[in-house]
Amino acid sequence: MSKDGVGGGRNFQIINPPNQLQKKVGTGGLEPGVLKKAEKVFDTLRPEFEATAKTAVEKLAAASAALMAAPNDIRKRQDVYMIAHELRGQGGSYGYPLVTKFGDQLCRYLDATDFLDAKGLVIVKAAADAIAVVINAAVTGDGGDTGRTLAEMLDKALAQAKSAT
Repeated sequence: MSKDGVGGGRNFQIINPPNQLQKKVGTGGLEPGVLKKAEKVFDTLRPEFEATAKTAVEKLAAASAALMAAPNDIRKRQDVYMIAHELRGQGGSYGYPLVTKFGDQLCRYLDATDFLDAKGLVIVKAAADAIAVVINAAVTGDGGDTGRTLAEMLDKALAQAKSAT
């Protein structure tokens, strides 16, 4: 059987197998109220995140200072990376998308840079400081003017570092 005469004289049949997954999970979507319940859970956990994040910011500052003293010590670099990675993974979930953005920028920069020179260390310090400002000043959401200023400063520093390579 050919479809619409296409097939160059060959007979074929289109077979659409049943969607077994859809039968198991249904049509998808969330029940009303599930999202609101999840948001309430995150709201109750936010103070815990903020306390944990402040501790992480202190560790990030110490790790960044240690990296400044030994810029190509792989363990010190990994310490900075892991703390920034942890913060970036949680920031957006708890209303701190700038922490996620700055942590991501720092991690990506460290991934892309083999050798940290003076300019590279400025990037590390700037990103760590930006994360500290956001957490310590409780700059949630897009951060308004403060958030824009921090983001612009870090973006500019990253662009300058990239053009210098």
